[in-house]
Amino acid sequence: MSRDDEARYGRACLLVLNVCPLTLRQVIDDYFLHHAGSLSLCDFLEKNKHTLFHLYAKKCCCKQLQQNRSTPMCKSQWDSLFMQNTSSCKKGKNIDCPCKYDCKSGITTKVMDVTLCCLVINKICHGIDVNHIKTIREIRNNLIHAESARLDVLTFNGYMNRVKTAICQLAKNVSTTLHTDTVKMISELENRLMDPVELRELRNLIIDQKRFTELEVVRMGLL
Repeated sequence: MSRDDEARYGRACLLVLNVCPLTLRQVIDDYFLHHAGSLSLCDFLEKNKHTLFHLYAKKCCCKQLQQNRSTPMCKSQWDSLFMQNTSSCKKGKNIDCPCKYDCKSGITTKVMDVTLCCLVINKICHGIDVNHIKTIREIRNNLIHAESARLDVLTFNGYMNRVKTAICQLAKNVSTTLHTDTVKMISELENRLMDPVELRELRNLIIDQKRFTELEVVRMGLL
């Protein structure tokens, strides 16, 4: 394969890892302000803390959670949103519980990467089309876990068109301005030159993310 294949892979990764989060963060901001009745992201997360805790912990004082071994939110993602407080759970000292955590003061959606954005939208932003979120997550995972850092023309066009449709529709549902800005960012990216140094740095980032994902899967006992 040629260097063009590597450049196509780089552009697809930048779309999912850089452009999509910028739009998804504004989708979340719009949701908690105009649809969830929250004055801040912290207020919104606190209202949904129990739901998010179910995504993170395997055991707590909730019996329903004890039966659920699926933990799609990893520790670093939880820690980016919440911090432990000095409270103790009334149901036992050794029981982990949402009451032991508080949302970090002054938090903004800037701390959320594409994976966490998709998770939050999918689980607690009701009414947003989850099919668009599924598309973005699917292609992100395909890129992260690809056997080689290359894409042929057909695969590249398929990925770009699917992600573009998904993220632009999400943006359009927020505002015309966000939709216009998102379309502009994608258009600039589609024609962007990728130099060897940037491609090497991007490949290293992908390798780090892949290793981190694998370590989290092992830590959570899913392998």
